[in-house]
Amino acid sequence: MADSVIEICNNALQDLGEDPIMSLVDESKGARLCNRRWPASRDAVLRAHPWNCCMAQAELAASVDAPRWRWERKYVLPTDCLRVVRVAGADDAEVRDWEIQGQVILCNEAAPLMLAYVRREENPKRYDALLSEALSARLAAMLAYPLTGSTSLADALWHAYQEKLGEARGIDAREGVPGALRSTQWLRARHGCAY
Repeated sequence: MADSVIEICNNALQDLGEDPIMSLVDESKGARLCNRRWPASRDAVLRAHPWNCCMAQAELAASVDAPRWRWERKYVLPTDCLRVVRVAGADDAEVRDWEIQGQVILCNEAAPLMLAYVRREENPKRYDALLSEALSARLAAMLAYPLTGSTSLADALWHAYQEKLGEARGIDAREGVPGALRSTQWLRARHGCAY
């Protein structure tokens, strides 16, 4: 696990042969790029898998405004929600028919709605070590062309990121799969759906 965002950024910069930074507001091009690209890179990696270290639960009340058509109710998602993993009713029965539009989830289920989701975890000390490695690898891939001008290096680092992401996802999945996935994984696998 990384101790800070700076450590994750410096690992990415090291992979590119760049000098380390002390802060995201340093004067170097590497620091400026890390500062600009880190939030999007972090959120993309966290959204890519239901990471055990980033799972959260919420109980949602229905909005007073009803959807205009098709659905009976809408629920505002938590502000830190990056990916919905499971939706259940108050009786813990899985709600299978729902959709997300913007920052709301639409369905016909009566309140309260129970939600398992991947949250935007901003504290790197809470990341699994392999997740930290995947974050550094994605950031390196995103920074490769702007820092080096090399498309071949950017492609190679993107491939390295994909491998690290796969390894991290595999280990994370073996350490505990969120309950919603246990019941639906077989169906998804049977129909060839990606996670």
